[in-house]
Amino acid sequence: MQTIKNFIPNLFTLSNLFCGVLGIYFSFHEALHWAAVMIFIGGFFDFFDGMIARMIGAHSELGKQLDSLADMVTFGVLPGIILFNLILSAKGYYFSNFDEVPISAFVMACSGFLIPLFGALRLAKFNIDENQADHFVGIPTPAAAIFVAGLPIVMHWQYYLNSYIPHSVNEFIQLAGIYYWNNTDIGIMLFITNVWFYVFVGICLAFLMVLPLPILSFKFKNLSWKNNTWRYSFLIIAVLTIAFAFIHDIKYLKGMPYVQWLVIPILIAELIVISI
Repeated sequence: MQTIKNFIPNLFTLSNLFCGVLGIYFSFHEALHWAAVMIFIGGFFDFFDGMIARMIGAHSELGKQLDSLADMVTFGVLPGIILFNLILSAKGYYFSNFDEVPISAFVMACSGFLIPLFGALRLAKFNIDENQADHFVGIPTPAAAIFVAGLPIVMHWQYYLNSYIPHSVNEFIQLAGIYYWNNTDIGIMLFITNVWFYVFVGICLAFLMVLPLPILSFKFKNLSWKNNTWRYSFLIIAVLTIAFAFIHDIKYLKGMPYVQWLVIPILIAELIVISI
């Protein structure tokens, strides 16, 4: 019976791993936005495997190690590949043969792989550190992965851009007349499709994962406000941020900016700020 109980959370963990593997497949088949969605679905399974294990008393060393291995793929390798592809695409070399890609562009794209490298270090430290029960030290790998996942989602579902080709100012100006974008939208698109922005994201997220910064953990031991003040504060701010981001889908308010899927990286930034 105990073996069956232990298998239930492991099934969720393996589902998380499956999402990571499937996301890697999507990332190399012109579907970076679906690869990004796999990170969110994997995060769902990752959240509930631990919760279910605590609820049914199915803690095991095997489950702990399996969880880290699954996280390494879904929240380390997959976002690294997404960022690698975004950088190559922004340089105009995604569909090129390996020997056609300049070494400078290839090295620049490899900055995306800092995420799985430092993610592995982050997960290894977490496994041996007993001081991360109530909070994390450094941003957790799912948070870093979600930030990266937000980029192709914003490009595809908010601005209808192809993640596999480089973009220009003239293109955005022409599309602005079709989609009624304003100067703010054009500025955002220029920012989130800039190759140096991708490189900065890879380097910054990699170091944030291993820096000794206290980051909120959402492992509630009880539901009291006193013991969870900052957790509840972040959840309230997150709900308000999401409502603000999608307010135009409910009612158009003149003068209010369209945030929509940009809320994904914004929420991760808010988590870091509130934690510090």
